[in-house]
Amino acid sequence: MTAEQEPAAALDPIIHPITRLSICGLLAGGADWIEFAALRDAAQVSDSVLSKQTRILEDAGYVEVRKGAVGRRPRTWFRLTPTGLTAFRAHVAWLQQAADGTLPTGGDAAPQAPSAAATTEPTSKASSNRLPHGVPSSTEPGK
Repeated sequence: MTAEQEPAAALDPIIHPITRLSICGLLAGGADWIEFAALRDAAQVSDSVLSKQTRILEDAGYVEVRKGAVGRRPRTWFRLTPTGLTAFRAHVAWLQQAADGTLPTGGDAAPQAPSAAATTEPTSKASSNRLPHGVPSSTEPGK
């Protein structure tokens, strides 16, 4: 895939939860490697939430983790893998199409909004006491 080609829009259940979507967005827009504390603070989550969610993304092959030390202090850095970046872009494209109302449908016709008659509430008491579909009206009390 070249830089000009956009991935096909696709909802990704791994990326979809808001915390993982935030993490992927921050990694997609940031530097090559982002340090744990910087990602935690930017995503506004706790250490344990970031650890758990990045592990899920890592297991899916979307995030690469590098561990090392700065001086004597251990550090962890993250970055999106090429697979993760492609999945993130496809997910965002799907969300954008959903927001724009341009998601493809199975057929040629655009989805139709329900008619006003189909969405209005019954206005009379008689119409609101209708029996469920399939129940004969002869069973109504008083008939």
